[in-house]
Amino acid sequence: MKHYTLLFISLLCLVACHDRQKTSNDPTGADTTSVTPQSLPDSTLWGHLGEDTGMSALQFITTNGDTLELYRTDQYTGEDGNLMGEIRNMSDRFAITLSPDRESIRTAINASQLEEIWQKAETSPYNEWKLWNGHILLSSVQQQEIGAVNRIDTMDIMVLDQDSLVIRNHVGQIITFKGKK
Repeated sequence: MKHYTLLFISLLCLVACHDRQKTSNDPTGADTTSVTPQSLPDSTLWGHLGEDTGMSALQFITTNGDTLELYRTDQYTGEDGNLMGEIRNMSDRFAITLSPDRESIRTAINASQLEEIWQKAETSPYNEWKLWNGHILLSSVQQQEIGAVNRIDTMDIMVLDQDSLVIRNHVGQIITFKGKK
């Protein structure tokens, strides 16, 4: 009986801790869970596109010099990969994540173009960005009762074009950054 009581109390504590992580007093709805993105391995490949990039496939040359021929559409599921930004210069840096078959892109982000928009954006509550596993991590320093706290929000890139960046957080809030013309 003593073991069952201990087990019951342990399960109660586990459920209470799990529920506390889910609730957030943050009115922005930003992702503030205790798991930091850096605690997960980053599967992002960095490099640039090669001359054989076309409508249905990307030739990707990694920073290590490896050349990968990647489909834009997953050959097994038929799902299109997300291409964020434009294919404009073969020298533009790209951050790519692969689908499980490692033959198709899941995300391909023109990091050079993202950097340009970020530098031109007039106002932003965020002081730093980083690409991680196909998402953009935005950092901000916020003053709280305990002092300055560095906050990292995980967002998805919805649009990246010549003069704007549109991102969405996990609850669907949309944030738009416009570059100066």
